[in-house]
Amino acid sequence: MSEMNDYSGEFKSDLEFKDFSPEFLGKLLELYGKLYIAIDAFWYLGVKEHINNETALKVDLWAWDKATRYELKRLTALAGIQGDGIDSVLKLLQIVPWMQVTKYKTEMESPKRGLLTVTRCSILEALEHEGQGREKDICSTVDAAVLRKYAEFFNPNIKVEPVFVPPRADREGICCKWEFTLS
Repeated sequence: MSEMNDYSGEFKSDLEFKDFSPEFLGKLLELYGKLYIAIDAFWYLGVKEHINNETALKVDLWAWDKATRYELKRLTALAGIQGDGIDSVLKLLQIVPWMQVTKYKTEMESPKRGLLTVTRCSILEALEHEGQGREKDICSTVDAAVLRKYAEFFNPNIKVEPVFVPPRADREGICCKWEFTLS
């Protein structure tokens, strides 16, 4: 049977993901990343609207702490990512769901220094469009906590520091940049 480029044909009771083409699966993976981020945004905004932003931020940090622990065990096992270096952290970042909806560059400058540069981020774009200034807290607090949790999983000696986080002067520049160092 040939690979399917969509599911516009007849219903298939024994459908499996391997029935789809790699191109379709890539698009589906990107959509899953968007859905993952959307549910995060919806519950955050619900707590913000019904209680307040301070509580929403606290719950967001709690939820991402739980989610990263859940992700780390499963993604590293599935992908076979092992080791205690910065390269392992960067490999993980390349496959986490929320990174599938960003444009980014990862660089290993040396075994002791790596960089993550995000050049397009749908979350930042939505926060900037909202215009309430929440990007400062989300990017510098939540993202920092998530990235540090990822690094700590592989090696507690890997430090993660922002090189640049929003707010940004214009919406054309980089979204954020993070440095990973190993002492």
